Amino acid sequence: MKVTLDIPDSYALYFGLSSIERQLKLFTALMLVKQGKISVSKAAELAEITIYDFLKQCKENDIPVVDYSKEELKEEFENIKRELL
Repeated sequence: MKVTLDIPDSYALYFGLSSIERQLKLFTALMLVKQGKISVSKAAELAEITIYDFLKQCKENDIPVVDYSKEELKEEFENIKRELL
């Protein structure tokens, strides 16, 4: 799918069209993950970067990628403890 967006020439001249396109894809992917609309792997695909680079971007933008409640986290730790003993 292709989306067309009008950007003022002054921005295109200053940043370059390919840079603007990369940034828009990244910011869109970050916001969709933040809103819980897509997975991290799909977001990395949308941003056209590796999943590791996308996780780094999430960290730099304070976007959590693991969203466990306290109860879920406690249950996971209990399961791990049981498996190790």
